[in-house]
Amino acid sequence: MDEQEKQAVEELKGAVATLTQSVADLKDGLIDQETVEKVALEVVEKQAAANPGLVKQGFKPDDNGDANGTGGLTTQDGDVRSTNKIPLEGAERLQAIQSLRPKEVVRWTKNTKAPLADAEEIEEFQRVADGMAILSAICQSGRFKESGWPEDPRETRYFEDEFKPWVQAMDSVTAGEGDEWVPTLMSGSMIERITLQLRVAALFPTINMPSNPFEVPGRAISRSRLGTKVEETGDTGQGKFQLVTPGTRKVTMTAVKLGGRALVSKEFEEDAMVAVLPFIQDELTEFMAADLEDAIINGDSSNPHIDSDVTDFTDPSDPRTAWDGLRNLAAAAAKTDIANADPTVLNSLRANRTKMGKYGIALGDLVHITSIIGYMKLLSDTNVYTVDKYGAGATILSGELGRADGAPILVSEYVRQDLNATGVFDNVTTNRSIILTVNKRGYVIGQRRGLTVQVLRELYAESDQDAVVVSWRKAFTPWYPAASQFLVGLTYNVKAV
Repeated sequence: MDEQEKQAVEELKGAVATLTQSVADLKDGLIDQETVEKVALEVVEKQAAANPGLVKQGFKPDDNGDANGTGGLTTQDGDVRSTNKIPLEGAERLQAIQSLRPKEVVRWTKNTKAPLADAEEIEEFQRVADGMAILSAICQSGRFKESGWPEDPRETRYFEDEFKPWVQAMDSVTAGEGDEWVPTLMSGSMIERITLQLRVAALFPTINMPSNPFEVPGRAISRSRLGTKVEETGDTGQGKFQLVTPGTRKVTMTAVKLGGRALVSKEFEEDAMVAVLPFIQDELTEFMAADLEDAIINGDSSNPHIDSDVTDFTDPSDPRTAWDGLRNLAAAAAKTDIANADPTVLNSLRANRTKMGKYGIALGDLVHITSIIGYMKLLSDTNVYTVDKYGAGATILSGELGRADGAPILVSEYVRQDLNATGVFDNVTTNRSIILTVNKRGYVIGQRRGLTVQVLRELYAESDQDAVVVSWRKAFTPWYPAASQFLVGLTYNVKAV
């Protein structure tokens, strides 16, 4: 965290303290609601400064444009809206502007009747919209009704003075068309926190799943030879080219719901007001990012699990039972036992690549994934180049701490260091680890539903609590049969002491 970020955090803490005191003064009749709203707005602004958000990922442009230069708009579910054009007005236009990256908004509205050419203004609109989403959750909880807070966020000064002018600026074609729109998408700062934390999951492409299960057509694993053809000079009896029927197959993706909930006391909410719910949501989404990463590395959907400490297959179950992860997908023929030795580039990383065959050749497709101890031991190998040696100009993956033979070495805390000599947890021998080498093009993450947040007020009312629930639906699937196509190599029995 740099000095500017530290200052932003300190300013946020001060704003929260001021807001807490303002709420108390409002209850005592010492100040009015308008003053509290202004203080709440400052908290929202400080929070945005302390957690600069990324743009939400609910919409994406496609390449189907028309003569006016308008682009297509597709939702997360894959449905095409507004006859495959970015809307020019109304709530859908505002939703698209909030969801797209600012530069994409500029690009896809450039030649329309309502162009938006200033990316900085779009970023400001998104910040204000995020603040409105937070304020909306507070208002609709109804908890502060006795203190004068409206249940409808459109009745606040923030909506009239801050949010509505931006809505009108973004939707200028038909006056008032989108004035009633209130954003409900997840705050961009939470998306940023998840994105920054994802190391292994960020390696693989994500596709939207319009159904569950979702079948994706795939090409045949091996190609057919076409053959040669002699010159034909006659007008009858000519030979024909080799007849080839392209092989096809299907990859089936099945989404699993991942999520969690946190209970919040009313007293806690009253003391922190606007700031408390976003922070709790941040914590839940951080835990979800950890679960996704853990499941991709250590997942096993069969019972019993490969690790003896994963025993909960009930509902709700351990996230490591969601699907088969990289460890479990590694075929026996793609594994290397180094007999409790320290890992090196030769006995581990190159050994993995050798076992992977054709999937271990292209360096641009490969990533080595190791534990913290595994990385520290690899540093003694002169074939490992650390980030400081190959320069800041290189493209660095999140979590990348070095390279071997040009392929990144990624460190993940979810690569276990308490395994036995066979590469599984048995709670007997707990001083071994593994090293994975993965072909990034070999796997895909499916998304049936994006990240959502709910605030439950009635269920725990008699306990004077609210519940914050965060969930999404994901799938993790290899593109090719794992038993015969060695998309991941695994070195086990790695010394972890």
